Amino acid sequence: MIRKLALLVAVTTLFSSTFSFKLEQPFEAVSLEDRAELAGMTAEEFVLISSVVEAESDRTTESTEGRRYIALCILCRVMDTRFPDTITGVLTQRGQFSTVRNGHSVTNRTDLSDLAVIEAVEWIESGEEYPWVLFFNCRGYNYGTPYGDGAIGGNYFMTLEPSVEVENER
Repeated sequence: MIRKLALLVAVTTLFSSTFSFKLEQPFEAVSLEDRAELAGMTAEEFVLISSVVEAESDRTTESTEGRRYIALCILCRVMDTRFPDTITGVLTQRGQFSTVRNGHSVTNRTDLSDLAVIEAVEWIESGEEYPWVLFFNCRGYNYGTPYGDGAIGGNYFMTLEPSVEVENER
């Protein structure tokens, strides 16, 4: 599902301070198709995941960190055998992402959410350690589960151990 990012030539620094990838043009000018290719997804998958990331994020901040964690959660679910094995399957799973209606997000995507999706894929493919995030919830609604001490971008994130099959692949 997720393949190596196609890194391009000159550097751009838009919203992110944590990850940087190389582009031939400013991020705002990169087409939807090229953004989807950077993430190793179809344009349809990319629009859906980015729109959900935007809808589920705290849109009062200009940070991509919270958005990146939401994208990471979705991608970890795709890789984990306890969830559907496609982005669309994860996002349309009954009772999960309330911002998805009839297979579409209730919010439009933004450059910040697009960037966060690409960065989450880059994080996974970088070989660096990343948290196995499978759940998140907005402030104050942790339902007694261990969502951690602090919110990231307006959400609390819960990590679990990967399923056995995924652990062997990591």
